Amino acid sequence: MSKHKKNKFKSIRFYRETILRGAITCAAVLAIYLLGSLFFSNHFYIRSKVNGVGASFLGAEKTFEKIVSNADKYTISFKNADGDVVNEVSASDLGVDVNYDVSQVQDILDKQTGFNWIGRLIVPAEYYTATGNSYDASKVKAIAQSLDFSNHKSTKESEDAYITFDGDKWVIVDEVYGDRIDQEGVEEAIIYAVENLEEEINIADGTCYNKPDVKADDANIKAAVDKLNKYMDIDIHYDLGEGITEDIPKETKASFFNWDDKFKVGFDRDAIGEYVNAMGDKYNTYGKKKEFTTTDGEEITVPAGSFGWRIAYEGEIDAIIADFKGGKDVTRDFTYLYYGTSHGEHDYGNSYVEVNLSKQHVYVYKNGEMVFDTPCVSGKIAGNHGTHTGVYPIAYKQTEATLKGDNYESHVHFWMPFNMGEGLHDATWRNKFGGDIYKRSGSHGCVNLPLSAAEKIYDIVEAGWPVIVFYTGDTEEQNYILQNPQLKVIEQITQIGPVTSLEQEPTIASARAAYEALTEEQKALVTNYQDLVNAELTLQVLKEQAAAAAAAEGQVPVDGTVVTP
Repeated sequence: MSKHKKNKFKSIRFYRETILRGAITCAAVLAIYLLGSLFFSNHFYIRSKVNGVGASFLGAEKTFEKIVSNADKYTISFKNADGDVVNEVSASDLGVDVNYDVSQVQDILDKQTGFNWIGRLIVPAEYYTATGNSYDASKVKAIAQSLDFSNHKSTKESEDAYITFDGDKWVIVDEVYGDRIDQEGVEEAIIYAVENLEEEINIADGTCYNKPDVKADDANIKAAVDKLNKYMDIDIHYDLGEGITEDIPKETKASFFNWDDKFKVGFDRDAIGEYVNAMGDKYNTYGKKKEFTTTDGEEITVPAGSFGWRIAYEGEIDAIIADFKGGKDVTRDFTYLYYGTSHGEHDYGNSYVEVNLSKQHVYVYKNGEMVFDTPCVSGKIAGNHGTHTGVYPIAYKQTEATLKGDNYESHVHFWMPFNMGEGLHDATWRNKFGGDIYKRSGSHGCVNLPLSAAEKIYDIVEAGWPVIVFYTGDTEEQNYILQNPQLKVIEQITQIGPVTSLEQEPTIASARAAYEALTEEQKALVTNYQDLVNAELTLQVLKEQAAAAAAAEGQVPVDGTVVTP
């Protein structure tokens, strides 16, 4: 056989031997793997822990026994950042025990597949039962309270996550974790260690630190922000007419909401009320004086009455809240308690009744044009029944009404009340109107009109129309004096001055006569009445002194007898 053929057979033999060895090796590895898989089907992997206790190669029952035996025989060490032990507590001090049975360990083992055991040679496995180890809560609290961490220096406190408005929308500001150790944090760290049979607690990793109560990922705080931003997207647009509009600024709108410690969103009625009051300051005219140009062209200021705009405080708050709850944009006017006619320069608009008490004349304007006028008779000044000045709305209209007072009852055909029982109406019992009749023979406060004039005005006006009642010039002052005669008496007494002469007797007598003409109520209002009494006493003394002096000169006897020559 040639040398070439010998080498060829040698190579074939080597190749076959190599394949055989490889097959034997693979078979051995596979056998080992299968045996391992079979073993680890009911034993924990190598490098496994259950509840912090080593369970490598152990079955469920042996692992449970080891957990039980270790439960109250270990120590928890508190270490600082440098690894130094600053506190230690024993499991027995904490009342540590196992509050589950072997079945929970078996549940973990049943979920372990034996075929993955090779991977656990590299990556260890840690398992925890559904129920952790038990402890005595009172002992844990007592231990946590007794531990000394005075060497730990805190630099900042923890802060809860909170909601804030950034000028455009509501956002959540993240919580801040501080580094102050507190009892609650220590308790939580101990409980975690006990439940997992851990032997070390690192006080520098935040485990024992006081923790924020509210975190940014809290479901309640996130829901609150979502709700707040939905409210912020709702537009409440006020349209008052005549080109006057209002929109609630974002910052103002943001102040309308509040929430409790569970982040339940509500409405801040006081904050909404501040906005309503601000709008009231801007648009309310009720109870305010009115600038007015009379038919004669005189510019006057009419006293406040009961006519004008007044936003309803509670009503508008309720309306705003209802708008937000409605969830849709709205355009509307404010909610009013009292109404005017116009939001323009003058709230009484250009349709009104003008009552000039000085001229005793009524003018009716409609859409800026005078459509009717008539003389009238207003309240009796001398009887203190003068018609009240101011701007008032016509409350309603009524035909065939009976007006009743303390000492009168009158039937009228056309009745248009505007203020506290005062109103416009016909007065068929009068045959004259205008002039100065009202001063001493006027009404009880109403504006009396001729029958035809009352009917005409009744047909023109509507309920709610403003009635502008005023005096011009010094008429009101004159009428006030007429209504209050005691003022003239006070002035007369003042003019007496110091009594030094008998020539002042007529002045004193005139003041006395004026005082006696007053009613008892009016007399009570004479504030300087004692000055009159003192003047009369002084005058009497002067008269007695004069009589005595005359008697001394032989002119008049002391007894007053006149002696003739």
